[in-house]
Amino acid sequence: MKLDSSHPSEIIKELANWLADELLFELSIYEYEPQSILDTREIFKIRAADFTQEAIENKIDNLAPNKELAFHSILRHNKKKYHIPMIDFQAPENKIRESISSLEKVIPKSIFNELVFYNSGRSCHAYSLKIISNSEWIDFMGRLLLVSHPHEDQIIDTRWIGHRLMSGFSSLRWSANTDQYLALPRKIIMHSTLKNIF
Repeated sequence: MKLDSSHPSEIIKELANWLADELLFELSIYEYEPQSILDTREIFKIRAADFTQEAIENKIDNLAPNKELAFHSILRHNKKKYHIPMIDFQAPENKIRESISSLEKVIPKSIFNELVFYNSGRSCHAYSLKIISNSEWIDFMGRLLLVSHPHEDQIIDTRWIGHRLMSGFSSLRWSANTDQYLALPRKIIMHSTLKNIF
């Protein structure tokens, strides 16, 4: 499979070029299990120096029929742990466009201004290029629960937040290898005030 510049691996590749070669990215191969509390994954790490489009394409091409590839928020450098802020939306793209102002009011401006959005098939994902500490990541995840007002439809996937807080890292899908998913995530422009890094 050939990935183009609309795939989220492209911004991570750019990030890898900016950061130290010793920095480690983390990914996993997992099997989707609806309504499961368990989060069973085969986790592996890639040095920033070795992070290439070809390496990701190879991982996707070699997935077993029931498996998917995910990218994790965790960055490791000199035994310290950092995070890339991520969001898994529950709502479709048009609903999220209407809710951008609510998101901007709740999450830190430094994270919001660096958001890049992706349509993931039925809903959307987002990544921020503002690297944060582990304590800042916990605060960020808590804030995501506050984006929608009481009695409104949730635009953030709250079950995803629960799973991710229990696991200690965020995780977003990079493949579309099973019938559960409609498409690979592809980059979209959500709002004129958001930076487009390309």
